[in-house]
Order: sequence, then C-alpha cells, then structure tokens
Amino acid sequence: MQWKKITLSVGLVILSTLLMNGGFPESNAQSDQILDLSKPRLRDRIQASGYVTSKPIPSWGTIIASKDAGVSLTEGEVVFIRVEPGKEVQVGDRFAIVRLGRPVDHPVTKHKIGYQVLMPGELTILERKDDVTVAKINKSFSIVYRGDLIIPLRPVLPEAVGIRTQKKIEGFVVFSQEGAVNISEKEFVFIDRGSQDGVMVGDLFRIYQDPARLRGLHGEPRKEVREMPMIKVGEAVVVSVQEETSTAMVTRSSQAIYVGDKVISGKE
Repeated sequence: MQWKKITLSVGLVILSTLLMNGGFPESNAQSDQILDLSKPRLRDRIQASGYVTSKPIPSWGTIIASKDAGVSLTEGEVVFIRVEPGKEVQVGDRFAIVRLGRPVDHPVTKHKIGYQVLMPGELTILERKDDVTVAKINKSFSIVYRGDLIIPLRPVLPEAVGIRTQKKIEGFVVFSQEGAVNISEKEFVFIDRGSQDGVMVGDLFRIYQDPARLRGLHGEPRKEVREMPMIKVGEAVVVSVQEETSTAMVTRSSQAIYVGDKVISGKE
C-alpha cells in the first residue's frame, strides 16, 4: 500500500509538471529549428497582417482617386496619389498601402495601446504629373479605398528564419488578426513587447493560459480554479517587430488561444 501511495504521488508531480509546461515532450519549444517563410502566400499573409502601434502612421502620401473612379480598388487598378510635402518619390518606387483599423486596449491593464494598422496592398509609382503622382496597385490582400495612405515597404523577410530562445521576455497577447476570438495554428497575434524590449524576428514565445481568468471570461466562478497553475497552450514565432509591439505566427497550439494569454520567451 505504501508503494502505491509513493507511485501515485510521483505520478501527480509528473502530471503537474506537464501541465505547467504545456503537455508532453513532443510539444516542447522549437529551439534550434528554422521557420520556413519561402511560400509566397505565407509571405503575403505576413505583409497583410499589419501591426499595432500608438504612433502616427509615417505617411508618404494619400490615394485621392482612381483612373476608373471606382470606390473599391483592387490589384491592377491605376490610382492617383497626393504626396506629402517634403517627400520625394521616383518612378518604380514601391510602397505599402495602409490605413488605421480598430483601437486596441490592453486585455489585462485595460489601457489603450494604440491602433491596428491594416495593410490591404502594395503599389508601384508609374509617373509624376505636377502635384499628382500616378501609381498602379500591383498587389492587393483586401479592398483598397480612396483615403488609404502609403508608406515605404518593410524590409523583405528572408525565406527562412532561425528560431531563437535566448532572452527571457514576458508579455501578453493583446490582439489577433481580424479580431479572431479562438486563435489557432498558422494565425497571427500581436504581443505587447517590441524592439524596445529586445524582441527580434525569430524569437519563440510560449503561450500560457490562466484557467481562472478564462473561466471568468466565460462567466464561470473563478474561485473553483484559483489554485490551478498556468497551462501552456501553444507557441508563436515573431515575424515582424515594431518599437512597442510585435506580430507573431502561432506555430503550435494544443487548444484555443485567446487575447489576454501570457507569452514568455527564452529557455524553459
């Protein structure tokens, strides 16, 4: 009987450890691996995911009209741009098309973080005509509208990114692309840590859930789960970094991930 008690105790310790680390060995962190970004469709999704920022958009110009006078613009259409004073553009220059999306509040502190910046497409400058610049939408991920802004394209991502687990950084999932509620693998999330915190492209973040908080969100009593440990529910790799925030792609998930879940980088 004593041996059975010892075996049961050891089993409970192992199970508790597994829960805290997010499951069994096959879900361990993906250190010393490579994230393949070579597929054009994935690279377009990363570009289209945009970013979250509290800073004004560094606009180089505004789309003021289109050749065909359409309201909803797509790939292949010719548009006219009013370039911002002091900005110089040349024929052949390429720009990202952007606009402000919804405001983003921190799910834990409730403070306003900023706004989502949407990136519906890219364009190429065709010619300059007095005060108006002519351009062609060479790529559209979603509908482009008059009033959308243009900014320089972000640096081109390499086709493969080494996954890093070097520095411990803690934060939270603060937003999801298109406001998704139940987030799963291959989707993008925004975290409240950026370059000012030492985040770099390729950083691996483990994602943890607080069962008490999750029960509270669903209207269930928190006291029943108050003593339960944080549960690891997934991992995400950073694919884009801003000063205050980062965009990460969920590479593994054992169950639904939610805005407000905790993220931790570095070795376990």
